[in-house]
Order: sequence, then C-alpha cells, then structure tokens
Amino acid sequence: MTQLVLHIGAHKTGTSLLQKYMRDNETTLNRQGITYIGRGDMNGYIGWGSPLLETPEKFRARLEKEAEASPENLIVTSHENTLGKPMIVGRPDLYPEAQLRIEALAGVTSGFDTRIIYYIRRQSSFVESYYLQLVHQGSYEAFDSWFSSFDVSALSWRPALDSMEKAFGQDNLIAADFDEIKAGQNEFIEKFMERVRPGFDATIDYKPSRNRSISGKGLSIALAANPHLRTGDERSKMRKFLQKHYSNVDQPRPILLSDEQKAALRAEYEAEFENL
Repeated sequence: MTQLVLHIGAHKTGTSLLQKYMRDNETTLNRQGITYIGRGDMNGYIGWGSPLLETPEKFRARLEKEAEASPENLIVTSHENTLGKPMIVGRPDLYPEAQLRIEALAGVTSGFDTRIIYYIRRQSSFVESYYLQLVHQGSYEAFDSWFSSFDVSALSWRPALDSMEKAFGQDNLIAADFDEIKAGQNEFIEKFMERVRPGFDATIDYKPSRNRSISGKGLSIALAANPHLRTGDERSKMRKFLQKHYSNVDQPRPILLSDEQKAALRAEYEAEFENL
C-alpha cells in the first residue's frame, strides 16, 4: 500500500529547498520508490485562498490518480498556506486556522496510510524571518508596530501539533527541528528523505543558490519604497534588487527583536520547544 507523506511546513523552515531538490531529482526519487506532487501543482489544491476547504474533491482525485501507479511513497510537497497564515492579529497561537484545515486534510486523505512531517523553529527566529517575508511581499509596517499586535504568551506551536496528532495519530506525526539546517543543506535534505523512506540511500549533493533575505540597510530601503509599489511586478523587481545589492549574505542582518524580547520568548517557550 502506498504511504502518503504530507510535508506541510511550517513557513520559513526550508520548504523551498526541499521542493527544489525533489523537482530537480525526480528520477532519483523514482528509483527509490518515491513519487511526489510538486509545489506548482499544490497551488491548485491549497493555493492562497481556500481550495482545500472549498473543493477538496480535486485534491482527493489527484491523490487517487497518483496512487494508481502504486509507488511505495507519495510525497505531497509543502505549500506555505496549507495551515493558513502563521500569525493573525487578534488570534492566539501560531497558525490559528490550523485545526479547521487539518480536519480538511484528514478528510481528503481518508483511507490512505498517511504520515505528517512538520518542521518548527524557535519562536524568536521564526517571528523575525516571517516578518521579513511579509516585507518581501510588500508590507511596510515597522517591526515594533507589527510585533506589538501579538501576545508573546500566545505563540505556541502546541495547538497546531495537537490538532495534527488528533487527526492522524501520534505515531504518524513527525515534528522536526529546523535547526538541522545548520549541519548543511545536503544533510538537511538527507534527514528529510530518511523520514520519508527509512533506508533512503541515494547520494545527495545538491547546492542550489542560497535563499537570500535582506540586510538591515535593505530593510530600511524596503520599508521606504514598498508604500509606493502598486503591482506584483514592481514588488518582484524590488525584491530582486534588494536581494542582489542589500542581502544579509553581504551585509549585517537587521536587528529586530531586542535582547529583552528574545529572553522573554526563550523563557516562555524553550522548555516546550525541546519537549515538542
């Protein structure tokens, strides 16, 4: 029976790296008994709206079609919106829409042997990285103003993970630490593939270009320019310009959270994070 592997995030945890590796190594995966549904196709089943909730039958039909070939493993690659937005003003916890969307996923995958792989990262680095992504997308709200909208004591990963465990079972949920990326991209990919298929033995030597973010100077430029950008094309060109000339690879990273704020997040969540 085909095992269905849902890699469902979270945001800013190496999803693009894993998507690109699978896209560029389809033959290698097939030799290991692995088929995957790529990020581009998942736009139609998850998207930035609510097709998962409104037209789940389309996703189900695709899963059934792929399973007809009886691959040992079928990976559904992560789409950033699978569980909705990670932080919503006025809503507690990370991914406040997670329960509704996980219930929809459970319905779509009913009857499959399903495993969930979900990467998480410490709240302080997650908050900073997600804010910079919003700026990349065109936001121009200052960090302090944006972050003050959220309750520091209500940014737990546990509710989302508890919903996954309830829907799919504890034995079918793997919560992994994004800090594994510090060992290197190839090692990160290797651990992911081993979770998909124990015994995965293909040599991984994958070196795509680094996914750059912006430096402190780049952030200042973006916050000043973004209010004047009117189209997606303009925002895309600005993003590429900043990544080329003002990235955090070549210049100092922006300072967002204060030492006191980081300490508060560690005090609130470090023990819970290690337990998860």
